[in-house]
Amino acid sequence: KSSLRFGELTMQCPHCAHPDSIRYGTSRGVQRYRCQACRRILQTLRRGKDPALKQQACQLYLEGMGMRAIGRILGIHHKTVSRWLVQTAQSLPASPPQTEVCSFIEIDEPARSSLKKISMLVLANGDSIFSKVLGFVCGRRTIKTGKVLWQQIKHLPTMGYGTDMLKAYENFIPHAKHYASKTFTTQIESLNCRLRHYLARLHRKTLCYSKSKTMLEVSLKLLIHQLNTS
Repeated sequence: KSSLRFGELTMQCPHCAHPDSIRYGTSRGVQRYRCQACRRILQTLRRGKDPALKQQACQLYLEGMGMRAIGRILGIHHKTVSRWLVQTAQSLPASPPQTEVCSFIEIDEPARSSLKKISMLVLANGDSIFSKVLGFVCGRRTIKTGKVLWQQIKHLPTMGYGTDMLKAYENFIPHAKHYASKTFTTQIESLNCRLRHYLARLHRKTLCYSKSKTMLEVSLKLLIHQLNTS
C-alpha cells in the first residue's frame, strides 16, 4: 500500500480554492494539510455530529417531542438539541413579503406559557384554501404587543380582521374592518390546536415549560415555516 510523502500535493484548499496543499502533520490522529497559497491549515475529517442527526433532532422536535426526550433517544445532551434548533431557525430563508390580497385575516392569542406568562398573538390568513401564518409575536396580551404584530400586517390588503373579544385589539385595528366574535376565528382556532399538538412546550399540563422567550420564538419560527411550506 503506497502512502503520500510529506510535501506531496494532496487536496484543494476550501478557503482560497488553490489546488496545491501539502501534508502538515496530524492532530488527534487526523491528517492535517497546509495550503501553499494562503498558508491556512485544514483537515479532511470534519468534527462534530452528523448533519443527518441534527435534521432528525429537529424533525422529532416538530413532531411534539421534548428536547430531553430527543436527547435520550439520540444519545446527545438536551442542550445540544436546543443549540441545533436555534442554528436551524437562524438558517431559515427569509420569507418573501406577502403581497396577495387576503380575503380575511384572523388574529388570536393561542397559548400561555406556564412560567413567565408569555402569550402569543398569531396571525393567519382566513382563506380556507390558502390559509397560512403571516406573522407572530411573543409577549403579554397588551396593546403594546398587539401594535408590534400590527406593524407586520397592516400593509396587507384585506376585507377585514377577525378577533376574539380582547379589548386590546380595538386600539390598533380600524373599527370599520374589525369583527370581534368567535365566529370569525374558526380557522385560527384550528391552527392553535396544531401548534399545541406539534410543540411539546405548548402542551397543556406538560413538563416541557417555555422557560425562554427566545426558545419559544425559535420553536414557532421552525413550526410555522414547516406549516407554510408543506
